[in-house]
Amino acid sequence: MQAIFPEQLTSSLQQRIPPVILLFGDELLLQQDCDDMIRHSLNQQLSNPPEYQRWRADSEFDWGLLAQQQQSMSLFGSFTVLDIELPEAKPGKSGSDALVEYIQQANPDQLLILKGPKLKKEQLNSRWFKALAAEALQVKLFTPKRSQLPRFIMQRAQRHQLQLSQSAAELLSSWFEGNLFALEQELIKWSLLPNLGELDEQQIYERVADNSQFDVFALQDSIAAQDLKQAIHRLERLLENEVEVNILNWMLQREVQIISQLHSNAKHGLNHQSVFKQFAVWSSQQSGYASRASQYGDDTVRQMLALAERIERAAKVDRDEPLDVLLYHLVVLLSSPQLPVSTRQQLGIFSHVESDFWRHL
Repeated sequence: MQAIFPEQLTSSLQQRIPPVILLFGDELLLQQDCDDMIRHSLNQQLSNPPEYQRWRADSEFDWGLLAQQQQSMSLFGSFTVLDIELPEAKPGKSGSDALVEYIQQANPDQLLILKGPKLKKEQLNSRWFKALAAEALQVKLFTPKRSQLPRFIMQRAQRHQLQLSQSAAELLSSWFEGNLFALEQELIKWSLLPNLGELDEQQIYERVADNSQFDVFALQDSIAAQDLKQAIHRLERLLENEVEVNILNWMLQREVQIISQLHSNAKHGLNHQSVFKQFAVWSSQQSGYASRASQYGDDTVRQMLALAERIERAAKVDRDEPLDVLLYHLVVLLSSPQLPVSTRQQLGIFSHVESDFWRHL
């Protein structure tokens, strides 16, 4: 299997059109870019525009269509693109069988594009994926890291004939991290305006609202990185977008339980493996959790446990407790093991009006 990055796709297709292209990843903007590049390359290389068959392979999909299309095209000379979306990246037994049979009899007048979310280990080891991967061109659709976003945004702007100042790119990185489709839409709109010149930070403030969107696991990543500013920003976006509180609460409760039990084990000289097994902590995350747990004092751990209990009650029973304030306070503690005692003592005390102190940490 040949694995490439999106920017290498056009040159790779100029050398050879593979029987299968795999587009799996959680960044839909990059997936759309690849679709555009494939279509453009095929239009350039083929004497006639290809025919497209697009299917969404959900639980009701008839995988017999794949074999029918493969056989029918042997009677004609036109080139066909079979574009199949796997929304859960799980074709099931019938789909797995159909994909394995397809690649064993690949039609030179067809291109199969298979796309879906980021694949997990079990999917990478599946029979259907291994069969396709042996002949496929796989495009790595990695979401840019936060540190890479300003450069990524500058490059996207240049594609639309726009110029951004460095401070503007930094601001857009903060606003649109986790929602690059919305970023692309803004850039397209700006590209239609005449005589913009270089967009600076002030112009960005005037032209766009804060559209960054995150799920609870992105917040979990910020907590793990002990990045307080980013964690607060992500929690703020989650609450503004009316996140499912039960999911957010579950993640934070789990974080508190792992840290508190690791902290207790360390005090009593016990091995951490039972905690990691209980909470299904990946091996790659274990050293990070152990390191964070060792930085907390007894008082801070007790305070986190008390806050977690109050959040549980506020979410399910006691509506008089300010749930959003409690969530902010717990995220501050989880993200800042070395928080000064004077600041920790204030957490959990303030009302809605008085709780803005965390914005200035």
